[in-house]
Amino acid sequence: MGEEEMNPLVIDSNERGSLPDAVKRRAQQKRPTVPIEERRLIIGDYQCGEWPIEAKTVGDFFESQRSGHLMRQLDNMDANADFFGLLVWGSVPGYVKQVKSRGGTLSVPMALKQLSGGLARVVADFGCLIYRAPDLTEASHFLVSLHEKSFKPASRHGAQAVRRVSTNDVRVDMLLTIPGVGPELVERILEACGCVEEVACIDCLKQVRGLGPVIRKRIIEAFTSEEPVKYERTQSR
Repeated sequence: MGEEEMNPLVIDSNERGSLPDAVKRRAQQKRPTVPIEERRLIIGDYQCGEWPIEAKTVGDFFESQRSGHLMRQLDNMDANADFFGLLVWGSVPGYVKQVKSRGGTLSVPMALKQLSGGLARVVADFGCLIYRAPDLTEASHFLVSLHEKSFKPASRHGAQAVRRVSTNDVRVDMLLTIPGVGPELVERILEACGCVEEVACIDCLKQVRGLGPVIRKRIIEAFTSEEPVKYERTQSR
């Protein structure tokens, strides 16, 4: 299968700061160049292929986490997209220096611990992509590369990524075919739900520790949909 015609990488017209310009520069450096469009996005700051991406500096991440704005943004993305991501970029020591310049008390180890904990919370709650870029250059490279690869066929290596699982329990095998569901999560699902029939019950799945809304939605869809259920990971649909 050949490459699809590339749609523009979309930058939200309200996005401010240095990252939008860095993304534009990176897109122009590519051969062929990556098309860019600026317009109002309903969710996310960037639309890379089918991936809406919320982008935040380290400082923005902490501030929006404290205010609750981050979780509201991610809730909105979860409700309106099959998959999405959070990009957090910038220097942690640089952020600590800013905090201290304003009279705050924060060490680099403490900031790193808080950042790791905050990102882990996002993954546990939403099951979304997380990318941590140390600086502006890598952040822009990631966004442009993600957009490019959304329109390219899988590599030969990547094409082998379809999981073929076989255990001594057909119930386990069925659940393991769903992207994002691993052996430990299957064990917790069956412990909470008791049988496969109950797995399609949202109230039952809400009791499963570590099961976020994205994966929960996939499980319910897999067991209740009257249409074929497919999760395309390698190219834009």
